[in-house]
Amino acid sequence: MSISPPKSATTIITRLNALINALREGPLSYPDLVERLATAYPSQQSMRRMILRDIQHLATLGIVITRSKHSPITYTLQGGTPIYSGEDLLALGVLRDTIGTNHPYTEAVERLLTRLTAGLSSEQREIYQSQRSSSVPLQPAINYTPYAQLIADLERAIASRRLLKLCYRTSAGKERIHTRIEPYAIEYYDRHFYLVAYIPKSGQMQDLRIDRIKNLEYLHTRPPGIQRTRKPVIFRYRLAANLAQGELSQRFTAQRVIERSANGDVIIEAEGRSDFFIIQTLLRYRANAELLSPPELRQRMIEEVRGLAELYGEG
Repeated sequence: MSISPPKSATTIITRLNALINALREGPLSYPDLVERLATAYPSQQSMRRMILRDIQHLATLGIVITRSKHSPITYTLQGGTPIYSGEDLLALGVLRDTIGTNHPYTEAVERLLTRLTAGLSSEQREIYQSQRSSSVPLQPAINYTPYAQLIADLERAIASRRLLKLCYRTSAGKERIHTRIEPYAIEYYDRHFYLVAYIPKSGQMQDLRIDRIKNLEYLHTRPPGIQRTRKPVIFRYRLAANLAQGELSQRFTAQRVIERSANGDVIIEAEGRSDFFIIQTLLRYRANAELLSPPELRQRMIEEVRGLAELYGEG
């Protein structure tokens, strides 16, 4: 014969469950908490005392509810199993499918998602695991997971305004020692991660590909008031008529059409982050784009194309 728990124990369990459920969706002020618990607690006069006592009971079970020290008094459930809507599950699925296997934070995101979805029901897990046709994986060109710690160290240096000493391997394979650089940001484009830094020796902001950085050393803190900004490169290019129809591709910023030819070609003025970025981006258009100005940038493009012609020959 089964023995039923005493009524007092059942009442306490019911109250504790009601208290947890009330706070699962987020912090509540005391009046809102009272309104949520109106049916679980027998008396309004003793409710505050009983809530504080129940919070102590839950703490002995490892379930922590904190009470704010300032007005308005707010109660917050620390931890616990979150309640997800269908939209929440879809968003978690998009996050899972967006971070490709080569992303430096792949393992960290996977661990986070495992914790967040550990308590899903079978129905919820089916929603979460369904494939999203609109998901586009953020997949770097190489495996950046070995560089996760380096990226974290660089982000720490940026946040604390620390100058850096490092060794950098150029695209030609030569190693250069930068004895002092000022790091400002980490950016992702062309499927690679770059450290945006001011290089005093060149007097310019440059992009250093993170997988080519090694032997990082922290130096002193950048003095207050020193803040470099990258000046965008303003240039013009011709875009062939077959690509100039409709809305322009947003490969560059501040684009505007300044001239239209009779054959449908357009002359566009735009801003680019660097000479290298502009040249590499326009080369993707092949013969459909021509870099027009400034003259020194056009000359660099000519040298790049000439090098390609020599590499592949006339045949």
